[in-house]
Amino acid sequence: MIKRISLLRRRADLSVAQFFAHWSGPHVDIVRQLPGLRGLRLCPVQSWTPQAAAWDGVGEVWFDTIADAEAAFASEPCRSLLIADRKLFVAEIQACFVIEHTFIAPPIRG
Repeated sequence: MIKRISLLRRRADLSVAQFFAHWSGPHVDIVRQLPGLRGLRLCPVQSWTPQAAAWDGVGEVWFDTIADAEAAFASEPCRSLLIADRKLFVAEIQACFVIEHTFIAPPIRG
């Protein structure tokens, strides 16, 4: 399985609360429609070093392969919906694909 990690910086006119409300609401509703999506995690940033380079959020989505992820993000209507939606709350985004190697699993929250 592959994971796409996205670093997001909010629009300057949005508060952290407004950014997260949109990201975890309307944006998640679109992301859930991606074909082949295996998992989704949103991580609001609490602190960043150095602060001048701070991002506001780290998003994680899982797919079986990079090709599956690329096809999902290119599929319509998801592609058009994501492009339009990002303009509403994101100033900048960077993304990469990683393979996860877990050496100590985090505790399961229940």
